[in-house]
Amino acid sequence: MANFDLLFPDEREKGQTNLKQCQLVMLRMLKILDFLCIKHDIKYFLIGGSLLGAIRHKGLIPWDDDLDIGMTRDNYEKFVEYAVPELPADIFFQNDETDPKYPYSEQVEARLRDKYSNYTRKNDKWHEGLQVDIFVYDRAFLPHNWCIILQNILLGLLRNHKRRAIVLKWIEKNFLFRLVYASSYLQNLGMWKFGTNYIKENELDSLVKTKFEDMEVLIPIGWDSCLRRQYGNYMQMPPVEKQQGHHSITDMPDPFTPCKHNEILQWENRKSLTQKIA
Repeated sequence: MANFDLLFPDEREKGQTNLKQCQLVMLRMLKILDFLCIKHDIKYFLIGGSLLGAIRHKGLIPWDDDLDIGMTRDNYEKFVEYAVPELPADIFFQNDETDPKYPYSEQVEARLRDKYSNYTRKNDKWHEGLQVDIFVYDRAFLPHNWCIILQNILLGLLRNHKRRAIVLKWIEKNFLFRLVYASSYLQNLGMWKFGTNYIKENELDSLVKTKFEDMEVLIPIGWDSCLRRQYGNYMQMPPVEKQQGHHSITDMPDPFTPCKHNEILQWENRKSLTQKIA
């Protein structure tokens, strides 16, 4: 097993602001995910605001407080089988099986959660540590959000993610229509330019590397058309009043206090252990 404390040390204390500390936590989780994906030949790709950040900022959007990646269904299944068992003890893999009360599994199929931190501490039912979102993409959808929403509503009636995956695989294999990749991502008018939240097959034919902070990550070969479809002139900075993350100033994540889940660790204990080893 890799020694992730040596490979990717936790440097959250080096952040000069609360937001920067949170970003250092998420970046470390991305580095660990990337390491395990390379080891096991698993392909992932940045999506949404994280993809935009990679292109426009060469890293995280300065005010962003989450991180989004995508995987095709076969790569996600490989990730669960091979990579998840090798995650370090301070990262919790969250889906509807490991965290049965996790309510967002039809929108964000899985997440990596940092065990030392939390987003709100207002919840005691599911894990709320700082996260890397993992969206599973199936080439089983018609190319418009209305169609994707309808398909996901119907698939939701199955009330079981394993059955849902079986149906999506069958659609991909048997339908003659030109289908696109999509996930159960939040189909939200406020978050997306409506009708754009999908990836065409040729846009995901291959993946390319690009700089992201102090590492390299994978993005779809069709990143430009994906970003133009979702954001229009994506290189244009939004007005200052819209330069904010998903959490309000009064509800900022805490990188040093864990949530109320049972899969947590205390930062003070980690520091004590480090001092004893030193």
